[in-house]
Parts: sequence; structure tokens; C-alpha cells
Amino acid sequence: MLKQLEQQIATRDWSQEEIDRYVGDFRSTWFSYAADEKIRNGAASGGSVTALCCHLLESGEVDGILAVRAIVRDGLPFPEFFIATTREELLSARGSKYSAVYFVRSGLPLIREFDGRLAVVLLPCDAKSLVGARRRDTDLDAKIKIVISLVCGHNSEPELTQLVVDKLRGDHGPLTSYVWREGHWRGQLRATFADGATVTRPFATFSDYQNLYCFAQRKCHHCSDHFGNFSDLSAGDVWSPRMKAEPIKHTALIVRSDAGSRLVRSAIDRGVLVAKREPVGEICDGQARTLPFHYNTTARARVGRLFRLGIKDKVRAPVRWNDYLVALMAIVNQQFTATRVGRRLVRYVPRPLLRGYLYLFKALESV
Repeated sequence: MLKQLEQQIATRDWSQEEIDRYVGDFRSTWFSYAADEKIRNGAASGGSVTALCCHLLESGEVDGILAVRAIVRDGLPFPEFFIATTREELLSARGSKYSAVYFVRSGLPLIREFDGRLAVVLLPCDAKSLVGARRRDTDLDAKIKIVISLVCGHNSEPELTQLVVDKLRGDHGPLTSYVWREGHWRGQLRATFADGATVTRPFATFSDYQNLYCFAQRKCHHCSDHFGNFSDLSAGDVWSPRMKAEPIKHTALIVRSDAGSRLVRSAIDRGVLVAKREPVGEICDGQARTLPFHYNTTARARVGRLFRLGIKDKVRAPVRWNDYLVALMAIVNQQFTATRVGRRLVRYVPRPLLRGYLYLFKALESV
């Protein structure tokens, strides 16, 4: 019965108006995964983006890929922009990094300095920033051959990763490496310490806080772009219950341009990518819970007035009673954990209480 309820919640009849609103312009939609098992191992969602980037490099279409890898600095993991020029470097960038990145400050200078053709892998907000930079700089624009955007609900401040690493560390000493999420379905996180110990936990150890907008970046309240409209190709997780039983986790792909179409078709034809066409409604089903709330900046803008946040509303979406409640919970959680007292107290919230609160939040999102 629980599985049937989950399927009913995640499966909707998406109207054309909703598809236009949430997905934007597109050419085709796919479920896919990397044909190479070595690429899939360590990937967060089928390894499709890594496979496509390897294909771009090895076919000579580009000279480098702007991507993000995790580094450990002062005992904490941080995402770092870099330009990969080999398969091995691309493999080091596999997996999601659920922590703040600063594209304009760190990624854009790398693009400007690079002498060659580039593909870039960015979050939706950073892909939008790149559009403006390309309009202002024709040399920059000429370098970029394709933009791949990662589906994003919102991102988190480094303090959330700090909380999780502290819980995992115990007596193991300094952290040496960290993976936010890998493996099938919800996956697991992995931390390795200086004494050689490796600690793995369900991804929920991190995502229970993250899904509640604890430690969320404040700028994410302003964002309505879930699927990455300012790109040639969007890629993200498929959380449709029907896909849970698949032995290989899939990636949802939204092709938005001729360049994106050529890349996906070439990767399929050369056996780099295993893919099948899916209706756009299946893509939406794979993000059915978070998608409408993320888009609805109207609810957050109205609730944000209570906190003097000045959230801009550019979508003018309808707002239901539950939208207000979810917006209130998300903003309160983000604001509370942005304070020193809040960051300290949230560490001591009992896990069952946190989970119960999360179930309520998800239920309100799903109404």
C-alpha cells in the first residue's frame, strides 16, 4: 500500500501549461546511463554527464571541460572549479557536491584564461550568469561549445557538510576525502580519515537536513529554475518510484538545442550512452515533489516579507494554502540555521524528531 501511495504522489497528469512553466523550451527528453561501468561507479546518477564529457574530449569536440571536484581543505570538503582535459580528471569530478560554489568568482576566470574550446557543467543559476557574461564578451562566447546544466532544487552552505563530517569523525582524526552521494537510488555518503578509516552512511544522514532547507543558501529562495533553462542540455536524477527497481540508476536528460541534440545522438550512436526516449511528463514525475515548490517563488516572496527578505517574484504563480506552509518552513529553517545559535542547536535534534518533521514537510509539498 505504501508503494502504491508513493506511486500516486509521484505520478501526475502534467498539463501543457505546467510543462511550459517548469521545463521551458526543449527538443527531446531521455532516460540514460553511461555504458561504461567504470564511469557509473562513483557517479551520483547514472554517470551520463561524465560519459558525455568524456565523449566530447575524446572525440576532439572540445579541449577541456569546466567541472567541479571535491577537495579537502582545513579538514573540510569543498567543491572546486577546475578544467579537466583527460578522462582521469573527469572521473575525479563524478558525483554531486551539495555545497556552495562560486562560479563568477572561481569558475568564470578559469574559462577566460583557458586557451581552447570548452564544455561547461554548471548549476542553473550559474548557467544563467554565464549567459550574461557571454553577451558581454565575444571571445568568451566563442570558447564555449556546449553548456550542460545540472538539475538543482537548492544548494547548501558548507556548515551542513561540517555538521555531518563532525558526526562521522568520532576518534578518527582529520578528514582526507569525502563523497556526498554515490550508489543506487538514494545512495550513501562516504568519509575517509587520516587513520585510514572509511565511514559510510545513508545519504539521508545529510539529506534529512538538506531537504528541510537547513543551512540552505539564501539566494536559493529567489530561484525558480529547477531544470536549467539556460543550457544546451539539462541532466538530473530520476526519482520516479517505477525506476527504483532498475538495476542501474538512470539520468534524466532534457535536450534544449541543436548542440545538445548532436551530442546525445553521437554518444548513443557510438555506444557511449545507453538511452531511451521518455515523455516529458516522466521527467517531471522524477522530480514531482520538489519541482512545483522550487518554481513557486511567489509563495516564498509573500512569506519572505515576514522576515524582510525581499525575495523577488518573477513567476506570479498561483499559491495554495500548503504552498504558504512549505515556504514558511523552508524560510524559517534556513534563517534559523544561518544563526550561530541555530547551527549549534540543530546538531542536537533527535533523529526521529527530524525525520518526523521531514515527513510533514514532504507531505505538504506533495498535496
